[in-house]
Amino acid sequence: MVVKPVDLLGAAVHTRDQQPGQDYNWYIKAGDLQLFDQADEIYRLALRDVEGEAPKLAVILKEQRIGLLIGDMPCQRIDHVNREIYETLYLEFDAPQFQKNVLHAAAMLLLCPKNNYKRYEKHFTDYAETLFYNSSHATHLVLKTVKLPIVSQQPDFSLIPIEHQKLALFSTLENRNRCARYLIHSTHLNTHHFSFISTGRLNLDKCYQIAHQSEECILLTLSQEAQTEVNLQRSKLSFMLRQKMKFSF
Repeated sequence: MVVKPVDLLGAAVHTRDQQPGQDYNWYIKAGDLQLFDQADEIYRLALRDVEGEAPKLAVILKEQRIGLLIGDMPCQRIDHVNREIYETLYLEFDAPQFQKNVLHAAAMLLLCPKNNYKRYEKHFTDYAETLFYNSSHATHLVLKTVKLPIVSQQPDFSLIPIEHQKLALFSTLENRNRCARYLIHSTHLNTHHFSFISTGRLNLDKCYQIAHQSEECILLTLSQEAQTEVNLQRSKLSFMLRQKMKFSF
């Protein structure tokens, strides 16, 4: 894995402690986190308790900030009844300086083969665990840099490029490649508010909720409702009417 150290503005870790009664929560919130509320909402809507074997991550770009959210990664700790503990890591950066690095890191997570994804997860859980064990200094950002993966392979350029500003796609290998291309070659992102989300079986109702909050938004989901591309710029009511007509025949 090739990585690059990148300056960090803030970080948060959602996990649980090993003791009874210390259930899942954001145990760590350190540094300057201007996009945390939006990251938390995306986590609750799109990543938490969403099943399906797909990379669970999000990128949030808003004004001068960019955040990277990597969801529900298994760590080495176990809880008081011997269950595996999961962690979600949120990192926030200065967008003018590090937008390219963050988008490339997200693309690398989409492009890496399934059998290598655990390696990337461990890279980020190790970082989250270090933050967790430094929790006595949680109000201060102890770790001021993070090593982000660098793109070591290119997506398939023969695939149809993504054009819509708000889109839900079925999370196939092909569509993950298309999204990686979209993120890597991001000079088209002139918006002040963009989000990208990859998750499991997220229904379209929640996709519309998330897309409504951004000027531009791409979602990868395993929901059967998105087996064909869904343009989220169209109204939710229009989508529901088309679905009703489809099943009335």
